[in-house]
Amino acid sequence: MCRQIAGAAPEGWLRATANGFADKQGVGLAGVSYKLAASDEYTAEVDLRRCLRQAYRASGASEQGLTIELTVDASGRFEAVTGRGVSRVSHPKRGFMYVLEPETLPPDPGDEQDGPVNPTPAGDPEEAVRLLREYLGRRAELLGGMLDDPCGILPAPLPPARLEEVESRLNVAFPADLRALYGVADGDGQAGLFGRLSWWMDAAGVVAVHDGDRHWAPPRWRDQPFRPFVHDADPPGTVRRSVDRRGWIPFVIGTDGNYLAVDMDPASGGRPGQVIRIGSGHYHGPTYVADSVTTLLRRYVDALARGDHRIGEDGDLWIDVPEPPKGAGTHLQTLRVTEDNEADLQLARQAPFLRVVELSRCRSADLTALHEAPVETLDIDLKTIDLAPLAGHPTLRAVTLTTPDPVDLGTLRTLPHLEGLDLSRASTRGIRVIAELEGLLYLALRYEQWQELWAHTDRMPALAAAFLAGKVPYDKVADWTAQLNAHTVDRRPTAQQIHYGHR
Repeated sequence: MCRQIAGAAPEGWLRATANGFADKQGVGLAGVSYKLAASDEYTAEVDLRRCLRQAYRASGASEQGLTIELTVDASGRFEAVTGRGVSRVSHPKRGFMYVLEPETLPPDPGDEQDGPVNPTPAGDPEEAVRLLREYLGRRAELLGGMLDDPCGILPAPLPPARLEEVESRLNVAFPADLRALYGVADGDGQAGLFGRLSWWMDAAGVVAVHDGDRHWAPPRWRDQPFRPFVHDADPPGTVRRSVDRRGWIPFVIGTDGNYLAVDMDPASGGRPGQVIRIGSGHYHGPTYVADSVTTLLRRYVDALARGDHRIGEDGDLWIDVPEPPKGAGTHLQTLRVTEDNEADLQLARQAPFLRVVELSRCRSADLTALHEAPVETLDIDLKTIDLAPLAGHPTLRAVTLTTPDPVDLGTLRTLPHLEGLDLSRASTRGIRVIAELEGLLYLALRYEQWQELWAHTDRMPALAAAFLAGKVPYDKVADWTAQLNAHTVDRRPTAQQIHYGHR
């Protein structure tokens, strides 16, 4: 691999870096980055796929896959770190992520919410079919194709036996109004009934998306650092605070990677069969759209009746369907303060849905007001940080501290739900407190902080993932992973190797 990288190098190069990954599904490789003598950087595509596959097979073809980090000097010296748990995160210059337990993820906030107070679906199957026929008729009129059978433009109905088979495969029943629509047509044949660039999927498409790679689903540790926060939908309490659930059935697919889904697992204020928007653009949580497919269809019919539409030059029909009204300011969920003086956090006392607080470039902040808010994620960048007002905070899950002055960490042991902690940009006092944080799943520290922690304790929380911040030489990365394995005896050891060689 190093020979290939050197062979593709531009004139005047000093060093090259490459990050690769291989598993049973295939291989992945970012472009090779070359540092040039003129302090410039140059990125080139070097095909290392064959070598990555060979390395993966030689490593024992682990289920976790194999990561390879290569550094190649123009002198011929190279370094390589291979492992089944270490990988660069989305910001490679920040450091290394080591995944000890890939399947151990932070708890899903949606699992902690109650089910619907009213379990009766809001949709009406007969009304839904009537609205579909009216909608198709109005569309045909506008597009100059008045049809005797407005539904003739759609695929054939889905046979009842096939629909039951689909529901059995999904292990989730469709709401009655959506069932009735599939009794009229098996999708819209890419007619774009629910949006110009969206298609009502046929049953086979629904099964494929539901059972396939739900790309918007919660990421694995190696894809991004700890992120416990999920927005509450608006109105609050209607949709569970999850990124994905098996009770969500996507039935409309968009070209933007998002979906309309029927929610058969709503929160306390929702109704089974409500329509939500999920997908790649909703990694902070779903968007509430309508209480049923019936209501969604009614909006399309009403928009056409009002004349809220236009026909584009390409003959496509654009329909202006309004989204449901958003809530008032009391639904504030994220508070960012960047004032160049003392941060005023009194707003938190009147924000019953506040989940994230970010403070930066402030001279100081009294955190007392946050104790009364259901904050889960706290990111503080201050010259001096006093955590004492947060003692016993009942909902804090993730804390990130950035400060040049030493911060007393004693308060952390009083936080019952703390799961993620990032001190990699903080000066700390009493770092041995971390050993007492039994619920901690993710910890980010600098190399010297890790060494200080291990020097003061032989205990460690049962971490699922750890982060080593900064530009750290590969030999220290290997030493760090070895020490992590040694200090977390209840985890299965992951082989790590450090290689030095000469081209």
